[in-house]
Amino acid sequence: MKNPKLSIITVNFNNNEGLIKTLSSIQRQNYSDYEHIIIDAGSTDNSLATILEYQKKASHLTFWVSEPDKGIYDGMNKGIKHANGEYLYFLNSGDCLKNNILEKIDFDGTKYIYGDITIIKADSNKEDKTFPYPIDPISILLKETICHQACFIHNSLFKENLYDTNYPVVADWGHIVDNIIFKKCSYKHIPLQIVDYDESGFSVIKGWPAVLAERHKWLKKNVPYPFFDVLIKLDAVQTEFNSLRNSEIGSILPQLNQTRKFQKRIKKLILFLYKINSFFSSK
Repeated sequence: MKNPKLSIITVNFNNNEGLIKTLSSIQRQNYSDYEHIIIDAGSTDNSLATILEYQKKASHLTFWVSEPDKGIYDGMNKGIKHANGEYLYFLNSGDCLKNNILEKIDFDGTKYIYGDITIIKADSNKEDKTFPYPIDPISILLKETICHQACFIHNSLFKENLYDTNYPVVADWGHIVDNIIFKKCSYKHIPLQIVDYDESGFSVIKGWPAVLAERHKWLKKNVPYPFFDVLIKLDAVQTEFNSLRNSEIGSILPQLNQTRKFQKRIKKLILFLYKINSFFSSK
């Protein structure tokens, strides 16, 4: 029997209500060339009963387990180890695929395929989020990311590099930076809303300070210190400039750009950009 084109991996812990919604969104898909893997972290609610009931009617369910783990990325890594699909897709409990979206994806061998998402907020309001293409290295290193619920990732990118569980909040961001920015794997954006993304997810709960701290930790380990130092300084300059631009004196920025202080800052900014460009050009 040939391997499926897609492996859907669902990680869950004590979120039975979200799990039910997620499983229903998978079952509504017309697309059939997939397997489904569920990694439950030893839930104590009714999640196990839901999985057992799902197993009775879901022929695509090829593996599931309910046992304690060391966090969300440990659970995702467990799923990766049992995945046989050419592409991997992580749809955690609470996140729901758009109706019949999978049959619209062209799995053409591109290593990273990503679309867009609809964010479901705590008050049930919705917000469409469009991810950029091409990916700006500076932006994704400092501020942005592409959430894994929008990404279809080629299995080959996990052969030697699972998610790094030393980064319990940003391991998926690190995987994107390592493969797309540093290793320059192929990637493409498809202008489709892939999923209803539950904003109460793990990284959102942890908050931006925790995300930023882990990004800095990852960068310190994976890039030369001078480059890391340049990134932090560039972030400080950009933050200060944006604050100024959005203030009451933002309207007089054209006049400010004639001052020596402002010109010196712009010169520094250009120098930072030059150093960053030189770094990526040498990779």
